Amino acid sequence: MADARHVLVTGGTSGIGLAIAQAFAKEGDHLILIGSSPERDYTKAVQAVEAAGKAAGHDVRVCAHGVNITDFPAVKALLAEIAAKVGTLDVVVHSAGVFFETPITDETPEAFDKMMSINVSGMWHVVQASLPYIRRKKGHVHGGKIVAISSICGFYSFAGYAAYAASKAAATALVRSLALELGPLGININAVEPGRVKTSMHDALINDPTKAEALQAVAEANPSKRTFSTPEDIAAVVLFLAGPGAVAMHGSAIVVDEGTSLGLV
Repeated sequence: MADARHVLVTGGTSGIGLAIAQAFAKEGDHLILIGSSPERDYTKAVQAVEAAGKAAGHDVRVCAHGVNITDFPAVKALLAEIAAKVGTLDVVVHSAGVFFETPITDETPEAFDKMMSINVSGMWHVVQASLPYIRRKKGHVHGGKIVAISSICGFYSFAGYAAYAASKAAATALVRSLALELGPLGININAVEPGRVKTSMHDALINDPTKAEALQAVAEANPSKRTFSTPEDIAAVVLFLAGPGAVAMHGSAIVVDEGTSLGLV
């Protein structure tokens, strides 16, 4: 596959990140998956991505590594190790992050700091550490792509999730500012802003019978009449932003939320 790209996906071992990795594998691209723990076994995720590629007729190469993205020296060392093996990176997708409540009445500054450290500093670490290895523009050949998964919470907040909202607003702001720096290098960086996505993170909500009526109300209010998007819905937008059709897009933030933010239910 002469045209196969090397695609790095943080958070690529589960949830939205795994769906994104599988979508690239179906295109015939080679994947580097980054999980959150150096000690964890990511064999199942690797096999799932390989299977997605094989089902589409591609024999893709997939590997997985774990790293704490708040540890900048560790992130830099891992990216150097990966680049030594695969060479230039064509696409970097930053999907890693955390989501939990941080009500201010609980007085939990440690939780707030953890959220910001992972969701904001972690993103900065990944982009900065990968930058030396991302393809630059050469002549008429466009450079590499960076796509960050943010959230509509960065625009429209919800009670009890101030830290998450602040972290995602910061992540989107980072994308917009970095676009001005990376564009002259021929590198596009853009963001995807999901709403509610059906992943294991929402299992407790989905399986709680006391929430059924509220979830139905959300579906009825949404133009799509769906409460949740799927990870594959998000992956489809990431594929577009990583492709040639998005070459004119720099610092964009694409909302994918079933229309929730139109009525904010």
